[in-house]
Amino acid sequence: MSDDLRPIGAGLERLLRDMGIPRLFDVVRLADEWVEAAGEPFASLARPVGYRDGELILEVADGSAASLLKFRVGDLVARLAERYGPGTVTSVRIRVGGGKKGL
Repeated sequence: MSDDLRPIGAGLERLLRDMGIPRLFDVVRLADEWVEAAGEPFASLARPVGYRDGELILEVADGSAASLLKFRVGDLVARLAERYGPGTVTSVRIRVGGGKKGL
């Protein structure tokens, strides 16, 4: 390999971290471990459908689930910080319906 060429992965993780974006692995891991990571009531009432700039987007089936979870968002953020590190998830947006696939 030429001295001018370097594997893209070598600097990509540092660049993303410097931009405030966690490693993609953490986001994928969150989706894979959602039930265990989120705990109740989030595990049974919501599913992760998006993530950007520290904001986790959850989808719920109806307004009553959204209302219930809205008051527990701080608990979820704290729980995810313990599991994945502080700053990985800094806020949560809850939306009703939509039919999109999860992360």
